Amino acid sequence: MAKNDDIHPNAPAGGGGPGAFRSAAPMGANPGMDKWMRPGPLGTNHKEVAATLKISGVIVAGGPLSQGTIVAVNKAAAKTPSQWRRYIAYSDKVKVGGSLAWRANNPGNLRDASTKIGTVPGAVGNFAVFASLEDGRSAQRDLYVSKYGDMKVRNAINKLTPPSENDTEGYLAQLKAAGVNLDKDVKSQIDTLMKAVEANEGLIQGIEVARVP
Repeated sequence: MAKNDDIHPNAPAGGGGPGAFRSAAPMGANPGMDKWMRPGPLGTNHKEVAATLKISGVIVAGGPLSQGTIVAVNKAAAKTPSQWRRYIAYSDKVKVGGSLAWRANNPGNLRDASTKIGTVPGAVGNFAVFASLEDGRSAQRDLYVSKYGDMKVRNAINKLTPPSENDTEGYLAQLKAAGVNLDKDVKSQIDTLMKAVEANEGLIQGIEVARVP
């Protein structure tokens, strides 16, 4: 008869009947018997399996994710198109899916800013992460006005969105179609420019998951 480790050594032929067996030795002294002391169906080894994240991402605040949060993030990821299955974790929530601009609270897709709280890799290089969309918009406005305010919009865009990495001419055409006067200075066009840039950078919303203990 083949050995069966799931049959209690003291069980009569045909099984152990109802109830759970207990080893005479304390828990841990006889590992082969310990599985019979755990609650639940007879012969079940109740070891809790830790949840693991099924998508990649960045934690910028709040520390490691709890098991409950990981489970919720995985559920959100299952509802997200495969090309956007990424996350960024903040102190109170995790932003899953959507565009990078949305996940990072960075509607202008800025590379850097003094108010950023972290960075996240993108298709080309790293991008700043902000604590809120309001912070991201404020950083974008400050950059445009302080560094490029006196430049013509078309010249500023050539620096912000260089042809070596982007279809700059196509981008300028989209801004013009949105009402931006490319031949006026950035300061005079800032409000229209901000809205047009946000639309063209693709602020596409994903799913927000609240952190749980």
